[in-house]
Amino acid sequence: MSYVLATTENIVRWYVFDPAGNREGFELVTELDLHKVPQLGSKEDAKRIAQSLGLKTWRYVKLP
Repeated sequence: MSYVLATTENIVRWYVFDPAGNREGFELVTELDLHKVPQLGSKEDAKRIAQSLGLKTWRYVKLP
């Protein structure tokens, strides 16, 4: 099981970022491409990353 970060809008967009922190910022994409959108191991990891990206709101999406 893993988690990805998404927007809280009615039409969800997905956050693409460098989980290793080698590149600052993020990009929003409209298609969930698991080759681009990082999968995180826990909600705690996702929260930590979201806060480090400066996000005020986000949605966790759990993947099997």
